[in-house]
Amino acid sequence: MELSRFDLAEISAPRRLGQMLHQKLGAIDGAVPIVEIARALDIAEVQLDLFDGFEGMLLTDTRRSTGAILANTRHGNRRARFTVAHELGHFLLERHMLSDDGGFRCLPVDLREYGLAKQHQRQEAEANTFAGEVLAPVARVKPFCSEDPDIRIAQELRDQLDISLEATLRRIIDLSPHALAAVWSVKGRIRYSIKSKAFPYITCNKGTAVPQTTTAFRVITAGKRGATRMDETHPLAWTGRPDIALREQTRVGKDGHAITLLWADLPDEDDDYDGELPELGTPGFR
Repeated sequence: MELSRFDLAEISAPRRLGQMLHQKLGAIDGAVPIVEIARALDIAEVQLDLFDGFEGMLLTDTRRSTGAILANTRHGNRRARFTVAHELGHFLLERHMLSDDGGFRCLPVDLREYGLAKQHQRQEAEANTFAGEVLAPVARVKPFCSEDPDIRIAQELRDQLDISLEATLRRIIDLSPHALAAVWSVKGRIRYSIKSKAFPYITCNKGTAVPQTTTAFRVITAGKRGATRMDETHPLAWTGRPDIALREQTRVGKDGHAITLLWADLPDEDDDYDGELPELGTPGFR
């Protein structure tokens, strides 16, 4: 694989960096070969294995002369592929300040970080953005966004790209023309959520129970694995917006884990809504 870091130098925007990398790579069939890409960009070693105490680690110096990446496989190889891309982002984004003298040490929470308030948050968010752009390029995701939102469609894309369903849904939500959100739960308790900018504020907080009036609650309680169809639900179950049309779909996995996809149909003149909007514009929890 022929790649040069010189072609990517001084690009500080993570999305642009990922897009430029794909311009140099050309068309790719199947999963993006992230380990081979890392090695072609001066990462001397990539090790995927079981590790304690971290999700990913980049060993390098301040000059980024070379590097080594360690990625934890505890949560599966698809998660580890994202970790490799995340650490490669730290390596290529030259403004990122090392965590310590040896490089970067990233915890599981860092790979779900999209906040910008603090330098550490911003660096982790940028590494995640780069990883998503590289592993799920726009050209591969856009065709799936032209169909009605469906978790089963996201699963097809996940299998093609060999990334996690979470990473796949993040990209679909980011690129879809629809107002979408996804809520992760375990044993009926909400873990975290993500949403597009257009989707209303989600009123269900981390650690609270899945609303009892929802399809998600019924299928999670029943414990039957698989995905429901996308059906209408009352908007106040999930949001503070009584004026929107809302649909939901839930996929129940093993050990009580579930994902709920929400699809909002907003009024044409949404900016004129003058109802009560709890913390409108405040980002949801991770």
